[in-house]
Amino acid sequence: MNFQNTQLSGQRSRVLKSSQLGDQDIDRDQIQQQLDRGLQQEITDCNREREAMQAGLANRERLAEIGEFTTSIVHEIRNPLTTIDMGLNHAKKKLSSATDQQRLALALSESRRLKHLLNEILLYAKPQVLELSKLNLSEFLTELLIDLREMPEAAERSVELTHLSSEICVLADTNKLKQVFINLVRNAFEAIPPAEKVSCEIVGSSHLEQVCINIHNNGDPIPPEILSQLTMPFCSTKPSGTGLGLAIVKRIVTAHGGELTIDSSTAGITVSVQLPTIPQH
Repeated sequence: MNFQNTQLSGQRSRVLKSSQLGDQDIDRDQIQQQLDRGLQQEITDCNREREAMQAGLANRERLAEIGEFTTSIVHEIRNPLTTIDMGLNHAKKKLSSATDQQRLALALSESRRLKHLLNEILLYAKPQVLELSKLNLSEFLTELLIDLREMPEAAERSVELTHLSSEICVLADTNKLKQVFINLVRNAFEAIPPAEKVSCEIVGSSHLEQVCINIHNNGDPIPPEILSQLTMPFCSTKPSGTGLGLAIVKRIVTAHGGELTIDSSTAGITVSVQLPTIPQH
């Protein structure tokens, strides 16, 4: 009887050990599978990053080539345009009839519009080289909006600035950032009738890594199919617009490490500029 018990106990022990060894093999297989999946994911992520970097490099090279080509064409157009301008101005002094003066005025107006378009094409085509310095955003916008109240588009309209903190600073190219907000505020003025108001709001604090400047107007909603294309070159909702203003703005904001978004609804249009802040210690 004792012998039989000993046999049964030995069998149970061997079965238990076999089961434990089997469990260990299963655990090792599971761990190996997890490691293989993790390694495969890392390889996939690395390949995606490499492809994205290669695509980004190719895109930058393509943009550089387009920029160089565009610049040369603009200069070739500018030279004869200057000669045409001189001829029109001379004719304006010599011709006195009302019909001639009217035609010359129209020709000179179109010449100025073409010059403006060429300037904007140059701004869009050339690389965004930034001269960065520390900029107090509240002080910068307060001073800028005082000047913008005098622009023709602001006639009979107002602009109001609100901010939650006066100590938010960004690292920025002052002149290029000024170009961004002049363009956005002018667009907002043009979108509203007289007696309406444009609001400019700084959202953020000195403890956050990002600050958002929202420029809102109560203008008519922009159709979704146009809204998604607004920052693309030569897309404009204005009959006399070049379609390059927002494209240039987006390039400048992106060069600052920021993001430009446009929201449109029955409540109006809000353009948001998000920029990285300088940490306050």
